[in-house]
Amino acid sequence: MINEIKGHKGGGGSGHTPVESPDSIQSMAIAKILLALGEGEWAGGLDGTNIFLDGTPLTNEDGSSNFEGVSWEFRPGTQSQEYIKGVPAVENEITIGTELKSSAPWVRAVNNTQLSAVRLRFGWPALQQQKDNGDVNGYKIEYAIDVATDGGAYREVLKSAVDGKTTTLYERSHRIDLPTATTGWQLRVRRLTANANSGRIADTMNVEAYTEVIDAKLRYPNTALLYVEFNAKQFQNIPKVTCRPKMMIVRVPDNYDPVTRQYSGVWTGGFKWAWTDNPAWVFYDILISDRYGLGQRIDSTQVDESELYRIAQYCDQLVPDGRGGGGMEPRFKCDVYIQSREDAWTVLTDFAAIFRGMTCYGQNQIVTLADMPRDLDYTYNRTNVINGKITYSASSERTRYTTAMVGWSDPANHYADAVESVFENALVRRYGVNQTEITAIGCTRQSEANRRGRWALLSNSQDRTVEFSVGLDGLIPFPGHIIGVADQMLSGRVMGGRISSVEGRNVRLDREPDIKSGDRLIVNLPSGISQARTVQSVNGRLVTVTTSYSETPQAESVWAVDADELAVQLYRVVSVADNNDNTYTIVGAYHDPDKYARIDTGARIDERPISVIPPGVQVAPENVLITSYSSINQGIAVTTLRATWNAVKNAIAYEAEWRKDNGNWVSVPRTSALGFEVPNIYAGRYLVRVRAINASDISSLWATSLETQLNG
Repeated sequence: MINEIKGHKGGGGSGHTPVESPDSIQSMAIAKILLALGEGEWAGGLDGTNIFLDGTPLTNEDGSSNFEGVSWEFRPGTQSQEYIKGVPAVENEITIGTELKSSAPWVRAVNNTQLSAVRLRFGWPALQQQKDNGDVNGYKIEYAIDVATDGGAYREVLKSAVDGKTTTLYERSHRIDLPTATTGWQLRVRRLTANANSGRIADTMNVEAYTEVIDAKLRYPNTALLYVEFNAKQFQNIPKVTCRPKMMIVRVPDNYDPVTRQYSGVWTGGFKWAWTDNPAWVFYDILISDRYGLGQRIDSTQVDESELYRIAQYCDQLVPDGRGGGGMEPRFKCDVYIQSREDAWTVLTDFAAIFRGMTCYGQNQIVTLADMPRDLDYTYNRTNVINGKITYSASSERTRYTTAMVGWSDPANHYADAVESVFENALVRRYGVNQTEITAIGCTRQSEANRRGRWALLSNSQDRTVEFSVGLDGLIPFPGHIIGVADQMLSGRVMGGRISSVEGRNVRLDREPDIKSGDRLIVNLPSGISQARTVQSVNGRLVTVTTSYSETPQAESVWAVDADELAVQLYRVVSVADNNDNTYTIVGAYHDPDKYARIDTGARIDERPISVIPPGVQVAPENVLITSYSSINQGIAVTTLRATWNAVKNAIAYEAEWRKDNGNWVSVPRTSALGFEVPNIYAGRYLVRVRAINASDISSLWATSLETQLNG
């Protein structure tokens, strides 16, 4: 019998190919940068999100870091600030070259009590381990550093670890700041991870050297400092270090909160130190600082602080931010970094320009005034100017700018230069495109750059100037003051002269004026200011006002008439020249008090006429009518307003406006047609007004329709 033998094929094992991990740790080259940011004291406010290396923040808003091994320190620039350790320092390195084992800590006595710190340098010739399957990976070694002072107990000052793989020498250093001692210190380095003592693990750790460090301890008093230390391997070149701190702490009124921009109560003239970006208080600090400003030449008694207080309040007022969402922002802010010495007057002029100001020195005082709403300071007419001579002039059309390119600094692009284009369509239609370029000093907001451009264009368009000479019988105004000029030769009416006598509310004038009830009688008071009162009644040369003046006007004081249909000319003084014969020549630029609303909000307000003498009379349109008609648009009934008027001789165009239920006037584009339409209206009371424009760009008076009820 033959036995059957059965079996099966044996399985072969699959082999493992050992894998070696790449080196993961390398020796670090540390870059140290100390920046003198500027004159102190600074408010600071720095953190990792507003310190940048080559434009990248050290940390993100969520706290994550963008760089490895970065540390930084800030000093605000006080007189007694702490020095930054290790910058600069005198160093002495002592070579050791001893292996550190877990069974025997390395200990060294340091007896030089002048030392500020020691820096220990460790080295690992290789760091890796081989697994049972042949793979080669990294390894981790923990260690600690202890310090004993004056023979006392050891205190652990550092616990760290090296974790990774390297096949070449890897070194790292630790600076250990030493506490104050009388006899010295004991340094001890402990290896916490036991030595493997295996041929498959490379874990040798050496104490290569230690360095004795004596800091120079330079405090750099009154200088704001930023120290940054980082691993240089992350950059091909030394990176550009930038930051966005809150800078100089300056003098501000003691009733002012620079955070909320609120002024509480009545200011008594006291100051406190705080950070602010209000340009008026930055300007004031430059004036009186004795370290970096003009404080060694002038003091606070030579500065009109009350006027700067008014300017500062104007700077802090909230205006629309121009983004269409109802947002508001301060009118002016000052974000300036001065990097070099400049002529003092140039610096003052530049900073005053931030709040549209002008500065002059007179009567042993620095006087600063801003182009902002201001009451009438003083009034002139032909009776109180020399020889009754008033001269008017205007600029060439070539200097009447219609567009502005405003340069500003964009914080969203690391304060790189940006340009805001500003146009005034009415000026473009009249003069064409004539561009000017403006540098908005201290401006870091696009909306503010736009307002500065509008201010420049509107101020430039109102280019009429006045010039006359006066004696010593009245006020000599400062540049920036607002003066009224009541010139009968220009206005065509008797609107100025001298006061004969005053009794209570009754003012007798030297001539019979063109004045009526409801007009305003302006007089120069003994204190040197102009004041207006509403006229109650007129009887020849005797004018009765509704309320007495705050001071009794003196005989021979100047008077002027201001009416709704004929306004006193307003000018802002730009220069006052001494003629060296007890006379002064005053030059003023035309002042439009309504331009500020247009600059801040875009509102358009018609100017009041200053003359009734027709320069070339244009007849107003007649028969202004409002009708309406209905139509069907995509199945919906739509009502359209139609306005028409008769043609006017010599008219080449018409300007029209409409409004509903006493709302704001809505302008219609200038047209040569004899009417316009407004679709999709709602039910209400409608009014239309239109005026004719001739070839000389002279407009007629407004012709207004009857108020008409329309059904929407």
